[in-house]
Amino acid sequence: MTTPAFRLPLPLLLAMLTAIGPLSIDMYLPAMAAMAGSLSSDIHHVELSVSTFLLGFALGQILGGPMSDRVGRRPVIFLGLVLFAIASLALTHVSSLDGLLLLRGLQAIGGGLAVVNSTAIVRDHFDGTDIARVLSMVAMIMMAAPLAAPLLGSLVLTFSGWRSIFGILSAYAALLIAILVWQLPESHPPHRRVKRSPWAGYATVLKHRVARRYILMLASAYSGMFVFITASPYLYLEHFGQSEQTFPWLFGANVIVIMLMNRLNIFWLRYWSPQRLLTAGILLQFASALALLMLTLSPYFKLPVVLPLLMIYVGSLGLITANTMGTVMQYFREVAGSATALMGVIQFSGGALAGLLWGKLHDHTPIPMMEVSLLTASLALIFLLFARKANQSEAGENSIHASATD
Repeated sequence: MTTPAFRLPLPLLLAMLTAIGPLSIDMYLPAMAAMAGSLSSDIHHVELSVSTFLLGFALGQILGGPMSDRVGRRPVIFLGLVLFAIASLALTHVSSLDGLLLLRGLQAIGGGLAVVNSTAIVRDHFDGTDIARVLSMVAMIMMAAPLAAPLLGSLVLTFSGWRSIFGILSAYAALLIAILVWQLPESHPPHRRVKRSPWAGYATVLKHRVARRYILMLASAYSGMFVFITASPYLYLEHFGQSEQTFPWLFGANVIVIMLMNRLNIFWLRYWSPQRLLTAGILLQFASALALLMLTLSPYFKLPVVLPLLMIYVGSLGLITANTMGTVMQYFREVAGSATALMGVIQFSGGALAGLLWGKLHDHTPIPMMEVSLLTASLALIFLLFARKANQSEAGENSIHASATD
């Protein structure tokens, strides 16, 4: 590939790529009521398309991770973006709920194939604490997508129909292909590529007991955010009676806190380890989830009280995500794509299941939403404790081995 006359910063390129996920999930949230009417369905069934997307995104990642370890990052990215663009364009003509769910699944598979490579590319270039720092920079830039997506979706609804939202997503993918062909070099050279079975990388990651526990912790914490994404149209639009124009601002408040936490994380990494910072994030998430559930059982469950707690609950991921990924990825270099894919698959599968659980329990009150949120936060805290215990055990074994060698 010819070197361009100027190079965009790597965190910016990866943020633009990673933004495919939140744009696809968040941009159409304000349109769910309109989509339900157009597809002769109800908002609850249209909300299932979020879980469908998460499952498809997980499938795309589980396929894309080993593929990129074997053939390189760029071919898998472009294959995914082409599939995403075609499915998004097809969604502009969908006429039934079944068609919506099918095409959202195909769209998600393409997105998963492309996005799974972002963290792997960071691992290709960086080591140690630098992984967490660069991932925080990527996340901070990328958070402009979930912040702007509901606003953009609401604006599109004002001047056009909901189908135009998917047309914009298709155009974004086409633009991204053009930029990345020009700007993104291959970071996984042939001599590092895995020649063995494409699934061997997953076995390598799963056998690592410390990494395995951190991945489950991240998946649990992330599932709470997907519960919020799935349930937020009900909570804000129906329960609190807010308008479609107000919804993006309420939703965006959570994103601003994630951006703030990512910025603080970059600064705090100078003084504290990623493990200490992710522990603080898990504790914040658990405390806010517990407070939210207690509020649902009291007369004080009002928007001005609930909103700040939800901002803390979702915003805590700014301390959790990059630090966990940085901690896990330092163990894997040759199979960085597989490690990234496994994290993504478990995250998005867990998020889809948590969203489906909320849908099953949904009784037109906020209680099931807060119960599932506390469940995911509790699981994250439990897996964190297991990970710390495994880490201490491994450190002890290494110390004994070093002493014996001496």
